[in-house]
Amino acid sequence: MMEFVYAYAYFILYAFLGWVCEDLYCGIPAKKFINRGFFYGPYCPIYGVGALLVLYPLLFVKDYPILVFILGVIITSTLEYITSWVMEILFKTRWWDYSKRFMNINGRVCLLNSTLFGIMSIVVVYIIHPVIQDIVLDIPLTALMSFLSAFTIGFGIDCVFTVLALLRRKKVFQKVQTQMEAFKKDFEAESQLRVQEAQEAFQEWMLSRPDLSQRIEEFQSSLDNFSLEAKKHISKAFPERRISTEIRNIVADGKLALERRRLNANKQAEYCELTNMVMVQDEKGNVLVQNSKNPNGYTLPSGHIELGESFVQSAIRDVKEKTGLDVDQLELCGTKQFITSDNCRHIVFLYKTNVFNGKINEESYWIPLSNIQDYKLVSGLSDVLEVFAGTKFNELYYNAQYQLKKY
Repeated sequence: MMEFVYAYAYFILYAFLGWVCEDLYCGIPAKKFINRGFFYGPYCPIYGVGALLVLYPLLFVKDYPILVFILGVIITSTLEYITSWVMEILFKTRWWDYSKRFMNINGRVCLLNSTLFGIMSIVVVYIIHPVIQDIVLDIPLTALMSFLSAFTIGFGIDCVFTVLALLRRKKVFQKVQTQMEAFKKDFEAESQLRVQEAQEAFQEWMLSRPDLSQRIEEFQSSLDNFSLEAKKHISKAFPERRISTEIRNIVADGKLALERRRLNANKQAEYCELTNMVMVQDEKGNVLVQNSKNPNGYTLPSGHIELGESFVQSAIRDVKEKTGLDVDQLELCGTKQFITSDNCRHIVFLYKTNVFNGKINEESYWIPLSNIQDYKLVSGLSDVLEVFAGTKFNELYYNAQYQLKKY
């Protein structure tokens, strides 16, 4: 019985220490507090569970440090992999994604993290746990039991609110999916066409059916709720999370169809897609680039502006997601516009900054701005760099024939 009590106390302390380490690891580069806990309270239970799974088997082999390291890697990596898989199955979201890191397994575990976990297993077994054990054993049993009881009540309440938030999030995703699938099913039944092979016909079908107005309004409300979920605590705690491809495609299809319908109601309007591009420059005169595969060549960090975001917020988010850096004090330098064959106007807001924190990921590189033209750049980037220079013009405009005019 007492062994269980002490194990529970160890679980709480290691869950708290894990939360502190996560917050420091992510908060220091960002220069702000980030609650990395999945729950609302100051603890990460996966660290508590991981510590117990590591401690109790490894204490039997503590005379063999290399074995402690190897078993620590295996145990913690297995726990991380299973946790990622289960949570993605339950909530249609991958809460962390290492697919861009060296030697990863399905993006759920990677060599760097597993190695760090192995090192931490050695630190815990030989340094931290002896101290933790002495602290716990020195606490009077009555005081310890009172603390554990209070924590259990608080943690239980936290679990209820967290599960409710996750279920609400899942319900929003499912509602978007169900509504979009219903639209597609009706379209395919009437037209005998598959939506995947007839996207434009599907959008025209939604435009031509006034009887769908109420359903479309409900779908718009669901998409708004979907965007709001991205601003909740759990989403902010895992900025590298990745919503399933299925859900992302459904949302993208829905937004496009709704935008086409809105524009059809106002013939004077035009379909418009908003994006951003950011030039990050360091004190040495280097700029941050990424090696794009399609189109092929080096380019600057860029991305789409999501529903409900400000332009600047979107640019900051995209740089973080694409490069790992936290940027600030963005300066708007100009715009780039082009018209596609389907008469969609794409507007790219061009920002630059030299204020940033953090460490770039493996997909990003610093190259000297002074000889950037020596590198293979994506088409049109040379003109964009002239806008960033700010000496001649601040707008690039490509017409439907992709002829460029500079203003």
